[in-house]
Amino acid sequence: MPTPPPSSRALGARLRSVREEAGLSGAELAGVLGAGWRQSKVSKIETGRQLPTVSDIAVWADATGIDTEPLLALRAKAAAEYTAYKERIANAGGPVARQNEITALAESCTFLAEYQPALIPGWLQTPAYMREMAGGEESLAEDGIQPGQIGHVIAAKLRQQSILYEPGRRIVHVVGEAALRTRMGRMTISTLRGQLGHLVELAELPGHVFGVVPFSAISPFPPASGWSMYDRDLVVVESLAGSLQITEPEAVARYSRWLDQLLEVALTGADAAEFCQRVAASLGDSG
Repeated sequence: MPTPPPSSRALGARLRSVREEAGLSGAELAGVLGAGWRQSKVSKIETGRQLPTVSDIAVWADATGIDTEPLLALRAKAAAEYTAYKERIANAGGPVARQNEITALAESCTFLAEYQPALIPGWLQTPAYMREMAGGEESLAEDGIQPGQIGHVIAAKLRQQSILYEPGRRIVHVVGEAALRTRMGRMTISTLRGQLGHLVELAELPGHVFGVVPFSAISPFPPASGWSMYDRDLVVVESLAGSLQITEPEAVARYSRWLDQLLEVALTGADAAEFCQRVAASLGDSG
């Protein structure tokens, strides 16, 4: 995992120091700080892997009896470097390094969730789906991937999928029906049908919740884009222009509420598996 910038590490070290001086463990501090806080979030902030918000700093200082202003000054410097840090992860490290970064983040969490309205989530994709959705060399180049790298990227994404089979985590994936029917790049119907068969197998995987929101269901919010959630304290919204990281507790709580609402209208478990089988059977034989 790429090393956080010095200012983020300095801020994290100072926050860890004041916590320890207050005689609190990471779990105890999370309990004092209340809703939206978990030991994992405390750890990410203290190691510089997550930039705390101004309100995070305020409640941390209040809980540990320390002056807020010096901490806010450290955060201001960290914020300037943190943007460059995120860009370095996404760009300079290359596509394989980016996949390894996602893996490292996921492995630090005990709860993971993803919603995709029109795309199969990466952790659920078959190798053929990955390869064919990427399209030709021109499409790969637009995503910063050289033709010779696609195999390495697929291998990195497949390594990520091992987390589905590791105990100790709750993992949730919800997709819209469009995700089950959409082809892109050079994807054939045979590949899409194979992908749906893979989803049937994953629908009842222990520790994993797989849901499908059919076209007939009313979406609880506009399905404009997909997003991923890490430990209910970080949400990442991906777009063609890059990723947006959301850590503000009120905003994260909104996404958490949306996830619960999605699960209320989604088909899950055996019902989701049966739905995928019906969609696969409805696909034509051409293409």
